[in-house]
Amino acid sequence: MNVPDGSKPLQGQTAIITGAGRGIGRAIALTFARAGASVVLASRTKEQLDETAREVGLLGGHGVTLVADVSRKLDVERVVAEAIVHTGRVDIVVNNAGVFLWKALANLEEDEWDRILDTNLKSAYLMIRAALPQLIKSGRGRIVNVASIHGTVGDANVVAHCAAKFGLIGLTKALARELREVGVTVNAVCPGSTDNRERDTHDGRRSETPLKEKLSAFDVADAALYLASPGSAAVSGAILDIWGGTYLSIKG
Repeated sequence: MNVPDGSKPLQGQTAIITGAGRGIGRAIALTFARAGASVVLASRTKEQLDETAREVGLLGGHGVTLVADVSRKLDVERVVAEAIVHTGRVDIVVNNAGVFLWKALANLEEDEWDRILDTNLKSAYLMIRAALPQLIKSGRGRIVNVASIHGTVGDANVVAHCAAKFGLIGLTKALARELREVGVTVNAVCPGSTDNRERDTHDGRRSETPLKEKLSAFDVADAALYLASPGSAAVSGAILDIWGGTYLSIKG
C-alpha cells in the first residue's frame, strides 16, 4: 500500500514495532512513520535502532527507541509502559522480532530451539498480552504478526523456524476470533525470501521488479500498512502471503 503524498492514514496513532532495527521491521517503521504514526522501535541492538530512528526523523516522523529483548516479559512490559509515557497510547502492535537458523534437527541443540521459539513466537504472546488493554482502549486496535512462507510451507533444515511461524499463524487465527467482540483485528503477513540488507530510505515507490525471488522489505511493509490502516477494519484472521517470486523456486 503506497502512501500518496499528503495522505496520513495512521495520523495520531502509535505503533510498537519489534525487531525494528533492520530489514522488515525497519521498513515497517519508515512506512508507518510516513503514514503519520508515532513509532516505538524495539530491538536488542542499539546502533541499528538509532539508525532507524534517524531515518524516521528525516521523514518528519516521531520515533522512540527502546533496547529490549522481547522474549522477556519484563522487557516487553517496559516497552509498552514507555510507549504510553512518550505518546499516551498504543494503537498498533507489529510482532516482527525473529531469529533464523538453518540447521538439521539432528544437530539442533535445545537452547537453539528455545531461542527460536521464544523470539519468533513467545515474544508475540508477551507483547500482545501486555499491550491488549491499550489496544482495546484505542477503539481500533491492530495486531500485525510477521510470520513467513515457512509458516505455511514446511522445509528441511528449518524445523524450529517452521514450528514457530506455523504457531504464529495459529495464534493469529485463534486470537482474531477471541478479540472480535472488542474490535481489535489480528492478521499476519507471510513474506517469502526478503532482502534484509537494504539501507536506502524509502521514498514511497514500489520495487520495479516485485516478483523477483528476493523481496524488498518495503513490499512487506506496504502489506503491513494496509492491515494497520482504517481501510482494513473488516479484515481479521487473514494470512497474507507476500511471496514475490519465491514460490517459483520452492516446492510446496
